[in-house]
Amino acid sequence: MGQASAVWIDVEDLFHYVRHNARLSGIQRLTYELYTALEDQEATGRRVGYVRIDRQSDTFRVVPWEQVRALCHGLTVSHAEPSLLPAAVQQKPRMPVRQMPRHLAVALQDRLPAPARERFRRFCALQSGALHSLAELTREGVAAGRRRARPVVPPARSAAIVAVADAPADTGLAGVPLLDVARPGDWLLSLGASWHRTDYGRLLERVRQDGGLRTGLLFYDLIPLRRPEWCHHTLVDTFGRWLDGVLPFVDAMFAISKATADDVARFLAEHDGGMVAPVLTIPVGTGFPASAAAMGAEAEQVPDHAVPPPGSYVLFVSTIEARKNHLLMFQVWRRLIETLPADQVPTLVFAGRVGWLVADLMLQIANTNYCDGKLLIVEDPSDAVLMRLYDGCLFTVLPSLFEGWGLPVTESLAAGKPCVISNLTSLPEAGAGLARMLDPFDLNDAYRVIADTLADREGLRSWEGEVRRSFKPVPWARSAEALLRGLDAEERRTAAPAVQAVGA
Repeated sequence: MGQASAVWIDVEDLFHYVRHNARLSGIQRLTYELYTALEDQEATGRRVGYVRIDRQSDTFRVVPWEQVRALCHGLTVSHAEPSLLPAAVQQKPRMPVRQMPRHLAVALQDRLPAPARERFRRFCALQSGALHSLAELTREGVAAGRRRARPVVPPARSAAIVAVADAPADTGLAGVPLLDVARPGDWLLSLGASWHRTDYGRLLERVRQDGGLRTGLLFYDLIPLRRPEWCHHTLVDTFGRWLDGVLPFVDAMFAISKATADDVARFLAEHDGGMVAPVLTIPVGTGFPASAAAMGAEAEQVPDHAVPPPGSYVLFVSTIEARKNHLLMFQVWRRLIETLPADQVPTLVFAGRVGWLVADLMLQIANTNYCDGKLLIVEDPSDAVLMRLYDGCLFTVLPSLFEGWGLPVTESLAAGKPCVISNLTSLPEAGAGLARMLDPFDLNDAYRVIADTLADREGLRSWEGEVRRSFKPVPWARSAEALLRGLDAEERRTAAPAVQAVGA
């Protein structure tokens, strides 16, 4: 039997994300845990490697796993505690010139009052979007010239490179072009947020045509297409162009929930009735064990004044953006304050970065003096702070209008904390039958569910006990195994006699 095909994973989006953000977000957390689990899957006979996009040659090049691990690990711990960072992250060079404008913008933003801060964020986002579009236009023009000049027949691999490719370890491959070491039939997977490259489909086309590789794509959601009103306008345009470009060159498709898999299948039926490849759901792991050691060590160093007293608050973990529906919870808390004695209204904690399309909400919050002190915003919390917040909350809420999965739901349940969630899209899946649901478009329903939960503290304690007894965390190894099984299934499917396309 021949050697199993290798799996090469594009991690360029992680490095792109780090250039613009100080903390890992949901997609980046998920991919880091999935990659860590895949590192333990070598016994299956599949070799796993990682690649980045070389900006000069616009080709994929191999990077060592340790570089990826150090990058992600460094963003899970607090920047205020450098002693907890890995050595590779501690010894950073001076700030690159390209990062100085963002650094100065953040410094200026922190000096502005809250209402002006949101307007300044919008200004910066618009400028960033314009520069991003210009960069994409320039890159596509240069790439077009390269395509015209590129020979049709790929260069042969040297004997030395072939020998390195056959070696059991990847340590000698750092910087080597992917097409020099990959074999025909290997997989190139995009498991993260590759849509920052609208020309990504061209890169997939090249590895398929020149290297004989197969390609796989993991879908998180189709929100920019399905509900563009909840997205930044640059994302709507970028995501649409990215998806149009990649779909013709994807061999295997995965999704992080059944809701997303069904949505992608509907989209394909609506826009390309000839595609018959299934969209396979992979189970999303629970929690973030890859960085648990760093988080645990740091959690002990979080000062008590950094989080509210235990049992005094309800927690909402999410980027503050229109789709997440923070407005609904703000309105619920305003009504609670009006209808209940002050000592019966817990603090509502928003834990997350302030995002887009929430300028009016932030002004409303400020104008109410943060709900008379009953609303607290913890911006960009470290993982250690999040651990403390989960540990001390009464329960959590996620009334989102649209989700691809719902990591804060499973985080909450894994911490033994009940969760009140929206009844839409993938959230009931994430809730695993242990969450209480509300209609995210109905203020009266949301108020009823929250008020009833607060009024019945004995019932809340019983609910928490049920969560601790019944919730079954999903190991990330199961996520990795499901992904590899999906690749096996696609290899068997394409090796079988061709199936007549729908409508042929």
